[in-house]
Amino acid sequence: MAKETMQAISDAELKARDVVLHAKEEGERLTAEAVSQGAEALKAAVKEAKKKADVLCGVARADAEKTRAAVREQTLSQQKELRQSAGANSARVAEEIRKIVLGKA
Repeated sequence: MAKETMQAISDAELKARDVVLHAKEEGERLTAEAVSQGAEALKAAVKEAKKKADVLCGVARADAEKTRAAVREQTLSQQKELRQSAGANSARVAEEIRKIVLGKA
């Protein structure tokens, strides 16, 4: 019976070692799979981020162009108003200068 017990213990130790080795291999496989999936997920996230960045840059460029056009239009309008105002006042200014130069009040 001692021999059978010793054999049973030896068999159990072998089975336990096999289970441990199998678990270690499975753990390594799962770790490698997780690393691979993580790398793929990271690549996909970077690709998506680049797409979104490109879209946002396009929108920003369009907004900047609209703002530039609006500011240009506003500037031209103000310049036109100032020229008209200067033209309208030039006769009055000339008359005032003539009065000062000729001494008429």
